[in-house]
Amino acid sequence: MGSMPPLLTPKEARAHYDAHAHKQDAQGWYEDPAFHILIALSEFEAATDILEVGCGTGRFAEMILREHSGRNTRYTGIDIAPAMLARAARRLERFAPHVTLKPGDVTLGLTAASAHMDRIIATYLFDLLSPAQSKNLVAEFHRVLRPGGFLCMASLTPNTLDGDTTILTQIWRLVQKRWPWIVGGCRPVNLRPLLDSSRWGVVAQETVSPRGLTSEVLVARKI
Repeated sequence: MGSMPPLLTPKEARAHYDAHAHKQDAQGWYEDPAFHILIALSEFEAATDILEVGCGTGRFAEMILREHSGRNTRYTGIDIAPAMLARAARRLERFAPHVTLKPGDVTLGLTAASAHMDRIIATYLFDLLSPAQSKNLVAEFHRVLRPGGFLCMASLTPNTLDGDTTILTQIWRLVQKRWPWIVGGCRPVNLRPLLDSSRWGVVAQETVSPRGLTSEVLVARKI
């Protein structure tokens, strides 16, 4: 088994994404296909309280709030980088007062009350976290979700569900191992092993590979 690739510390991640917030929306070429699948699978229209962890510039939130949320939906977004939150605030201003944005380091846990949220969104987040951090965060998600609530995730992933590894994914992994700051610390990870089958029921799992870079989309229900 290979060694764990280098990860950015929370302080390094905050500095990187503050400096590069203006570039984040350019990642839509590989994120948006996964976002559209996640929206189709997650029944956001039925949700009253949505929490997005690592909300970035608010691009995914805008997709949901513009076309896929109910009249009384309340959205909360958390991100570690103030520059990302500033961009999200401008983008989501028209949806006030249904939107709350907060700074937060999710490696320290969540401040939301237990059994409070209908949906939790975590897209392109676990690829920044260590296995221990990921395990702790999933436990927090379980605490914060209402029974029957959905955990809605997307991430870069090493393989398609058929077991294929694309050339671009291989190149991304190589770059991340040697120069993690170039790709913002993001590495391909497998989402499903993060979920304890006694606590989560998988609703849907898909992979998508726009231009040869593979993402996994996974929706799970709290048991």
